[in-house]
Amino acid sequence: MKKAYLMAVLVLAGSLAKAQAPADPTAKILEFRNADYKMGKIPFGKPVEYVVEIKNISRDTITLIQVQPACGCTTPSFKPNEKIAPGKTTQVTIHYSSNTMGPFTKPSNIIFSGGLVKQVSFTGEGFQETTVPPAPGNSTGTEKGKVEKN
Repeated sequence: MKKAYLMAVLVLAGSLAKAQAPADPTAKILEFRNADYKMGKIPFGKPVEYVVEIKNISRDTITLIQVQPACGCTTPSFKPNEKIAPGKTTQVTIHYSSNTMGPFTKPSNIIFSGGLVKQVSFTGEGFQETTVPPAPGNSTGTEKGKVEKN
């Protein structure tokens, strides 16, 4: 009986904590496209990028101040101190050097005027591309200077 009571208390406490979690402060001011981007499988060492689109849905001009990636393998491209008028859209391109094997998540913080910060991230899975060398004796006859005899 005590176990059931304890479990009920834990479930209720978890529900209350989730209900009181702060909402995204940027949600009433900015709309984001690709804020949580899924890249899929990425060959190790082949750089990739994606674009986060940001639209100002407020009545005030917002300034894009800075983009801070969490690691050195991620580099943002954006216009520092860009003013985004109401109804206008801007873009932040996130470049990734693809130097991770296996599953990964890479976050970046986009910082706006008024103390607003939006964390965006991308996920993927790095894998090693393999090249299969031709089997010995299986000449294709396409190498310069070689002729295959039958």
